[in-house]
Amino acid sequence: MTIWTPDLTPFEGPLYLKLVKAIEQAIADGALPPQTRLPTHRALADRLGVTVGTITRAYTEAERRGLLAARVGHGTWVRAAADPANEWVIRNEDNQRIELWQNLPVQLDRAAIIKPMLTELADGDLNGLLGYDKEAGRAPQRQLFVDWLAEQGIRGSEERLLFSHGAQHGIMLALLATGCVGETLLFCEGLSYPGMLGNARQLKNQVMGLAMDEEGLIPAALEAACRQRRAKLLYLTPTLQNPTTATMSLARREEIVAIARRHDLLIVEDDVNGLLPEVSLPPLVNLAPERVIYLGSLAKIACGGLRVGFVLAPPALRNGFAQAMRLSSWMVSPLLIELACKLVSQHQIMPLIEQQRRVLARRGELLRHLLPGARWQPGSMHAWLPLPEPWRSQEFAEAANALDVGVASGEHFAAGQFAAPQGVRLSLSQPATDARVAEGLERLAGLLRAAPPTNPLL
Repeated sequence: MTIWTPDLTPFEGPLYLKLVKAIEQAIADGALPPQTRLPTHRALADRLGVTVGTITRAYTEAERRGLLAARVGHGTWVRAAADPANEWVIRNEDNQRIELWQNLPVQLDRAAIIKPMLTELADGDLNGLLGYDKEAGRAPQRQLFVDWLAEQGIRGSEERLLFSHGAQHGIMLALLATGCVGETLLFCEGLSYPGMLGNARQLKNQVMGLAMDEEGLIPAALEAACRQRRAKLLYLTPTLQNPTTATMSLARREEIVAIARRHDLLIVEDDVNGLLPEVSLPPLVNLAPERVIYLGSLAKIACGGLRVGFVLAPPALRNGFAQAMRLSSWMVSPLLIELACKLVSQHQIMPLIEQQRRVLARRGELLRHLLPGARWQPGSMHAWLPLPEPWRSQEFAEAANALDVGVASGEHFAAGQFAAPQGVRLSLSQPATDARVAEGLERLAGLLRAAPPTNPLL
């Protein structure tokens, strides 16, 4: 651990911001290189003659700005500069490189389905679909989606539904509609979707990751957190959780809802994977429609480029969602919504899902054979690979990257101060062919058989 002690005199503002500026300057000057371990909160407080709370606030702000990283049991260190192996962006494969990096829909011939529908739209009221429209979409479009969701066992109403630019946009709408800006506290699974974590960071929310088991969020951990601190939202992915693939039983879902009711906690249910398993459990929104914000999307199950998602909002939040939509983008394109409606009304969604299930079943079998220690469930686009000692997730991701295989380190998913287990997420859906998936998994299996690094990063 470094004995770095900053000089705060050149900087202005509150003490904690002076320290943040000093950290930023030291990183820029090279005095604090990437991966440098900083003093403990208590040690630096003693050296500077300030309170431990001041150091905690400064470290937290520096982490929010992307300068530092911190994990329970590992301390606080200077975050490594961004590199292609770690950027959370869509990355394309080439002849040599295999991406098991991002949960993109399996590559199918969607154009054959979409082309006739585009012709129908062109021959219809195209001008009407090219103008401005209501922020929630048209009532007949909403009713069509509500009826389709009912066929899938998801209960809603036309008045509660509005369209979004995918579930990612739905997360942003949920945070804005519920007033989650500034220092608002959010609960979520300890390992959570990076898109949600990024949204929360942009809005300067505090995120608290809670303990998980093979079913996802542990109810006792949620109960304890609710008793200790007051949060506004609980964000969950109950089905095929990202990144662990955990799926909550009905009993677990009911227990989570009961805790949320006792503590008046709103739930954001991200159900983008909800229709991928052949047998689906009732979503949380069915159990508590008055406090669950349900997010769905056609991106994972139909067409990622269509960018049409949907939100079922509790009646009390309906106006807040309408305002958030107007402020963020005014509306989703009526043309895209109508195209999505044709996919639904012409019964093309479920065949696409079934094709994807068959492909993923084959790839799941490859995973079972080549990496038997990985966790995967039928229908899941991704798997979770726990790493043996002394591997660390970031080291393994970098070693895989050197073999031209992209994987997602567990650090990407760690919420707040949650101590991420050592593991990586493998996205089986992204490569174009089963053969490419097999080659990528074989490279990773060889990496696990080889000797791991002798000097762990942390």
